[in-house]
Amino acid sequence: MSFVITQAPDHSIRYESYEIPEPQSDEVLVKFLAAPVNPLDLLVIKGAYPVRPKFNHSGNAILGYEGIGEVIKCGTDVTRFQPGDLVIPSAFGVGTWRSYAALNTSLLLKVDRPNDLVFAALLRMAIAPAYFLVEEIRTLKPGECIIQNAGTSTVAQYVTQFAASRGVSVISVIRDRSPDETQLIKTELFNAGAEKVLTESELASQALDLRKTKKIVLALDSVYGASGSTLLSALSDGGTFVHMGFLGGSGARLELGPQDLFGRRLTLRGFRGSDHMAARSPEEQANLLNHWVALFNQHTLRLPVLGLSLVELSEGQTNETTALGAVARAQGGSIGQRKQILLLK
Repeated sequence: MSFVITQAPDHSIRYESYEIPEPQSDEVLVKFLAAPVNPLDLLVIKGAYPVRPKFNHSGNAILGYEGIGEVIKCGTDVTRFQPGDLVIPSAFGVGTWRSYAALNTSLLLKVDRPNDLVFAALLRMAIAPAYFLVEEIRTLKPGECIIQNAGTSTVAQYVTQFAASRGVSVISVIRDRSPDETQLIKTELFNAGAEKVLTESELASQALDLRKTKKIVLALDSVYGASGSTLLSALSDGGTFVHMGFLGGSGARLELGPQDLFGRRLTLRGFRGSDHMAARSPEEQANLLNHWVALFNQHTLRLPVLGLSLVELSEGQTNETTALGAVARAQGGSIGQRKQILLLK
């Protein structure tokens, strides 16, 4: 049975079955293989993200903004793709939380095959943003340091990997939790390349000392509010503060004084990874994506050591409870909650 996860006009999340579509002459039939439940997807569900789903099923919006699929069949006019090609969406809103989709070729980018398909499912919203944050916000030099909150997120873990290739150290900040769990996570992130791992409360007491002893030139804030304000206080004079998310809630406030802008000469920037990707031609995008796949296949890049929970959904079976449960867990946002990855078998 083919399935699709949608959002109805009453905002409820639904699991629906449908017939496998036939591609039009300029379309390809894609079977989705893996799709994550990202924080951006949760913003879409809340109606808080400007790019809305492009497709509907029975009047309900088809969810899922990232994933990896395989071309099964090509329309008569299609020349850029062939059956067996792996593809990812070239734009947000394509609707990846479904078994099959007939899609115009302009909505897809072909990618090389990684050793693990889960890596390809993370390309646009985890690996790409991490790369752009390290490579394109400011010129980072060996010996400098990045500080980031949401340290267990997939983006943060890839920031650590990309920063290491430039000789840049990373301080990752995680939410407070039980002592045993804190130590476990600190060990995992340290072994994955972070120079230092601090809890939010530890950073609050150490921020000024860090500013004196480390050259922290880039602060990456995915949380906002008090957490972001503490990152700001740890940033070295002349550093760059990047706001990239509202995991702590969009109603929170960032504490910023005149001394931060004028006395410390800090730069504040907003960040959307999609803008950096859109600045490239489709060919340049494909080359960059395939470069990351090659690094993964060479074991230079790795899957995150924390933060992934694989949820298997089998074709021909009713997966409603499993699929909707994965979305609900992501919405719950509990401490230690791993990123849900829908695997379509």
